[in-house]
Amino acid sequence: MLLTIIVFGLVAQHFLGCDADSPYTPKGKGGDVVADVVEMINSLGIFPNDHKFLCRVAWVESKYGVAPGTYRPSYYGGIWQVDAIGYRETVIQQGLRKYWDRIKERLHIDWEKTSWSDLEKPLYSGLAARLFLARIPAPIPADLTAQAQYWKKYYNTSAGKGTVQKFINDVKQATGCAA
Repeated sequence: MLLTIIVFGLVAQHFLGCDADSPYTPKGKGGDVVADVVEMINSLGIFPNDHKFLCRVAWVESKYGVAPGTYRPSYYGGIWQVDAIGYRETVIQQGLRKYWDRIKERLHIDWEKTSWSDLEKPLYSGLAARLFLARIPAPIPADLTAQAQYWKKYYNTSAGKGTVQKFINDVKQATGCAA
């Protein structure tokens, strides 16, 4: 029911021509958009509690899409900065089918037919990030330091420029749902 109300409100906002970004706005940004996306994902009822991790990743990766370079040419990872390889994993991993089915049923998004460029829409970027995390057997930890280590090991990885300390420092300065 809550998801229906949120989606209805966002569709009405879109058709009424409101200027505010929404989870469906290409290159959308802001704390409210991220909070809406996370609420929509949580309302699906298919993912375990992430202890604010999805919000925190959005903050650390792109400051909710406001950081320069979030929407750079030829890069479509969106607010959660999901790279092309990570996105592809969310489309080909058959173990994610139960999630795809629920996303299609509740959000009317056929995940297997999406493309990396769709991730410029915040909802799609958030879904890609959450699906990417769903592949990992280790549960998302609750405390900040453990989340920072989890982020570095599984999300930012050794190939990324981020550090455990950067994650911690960024989250300590966070606003919105990541705080």
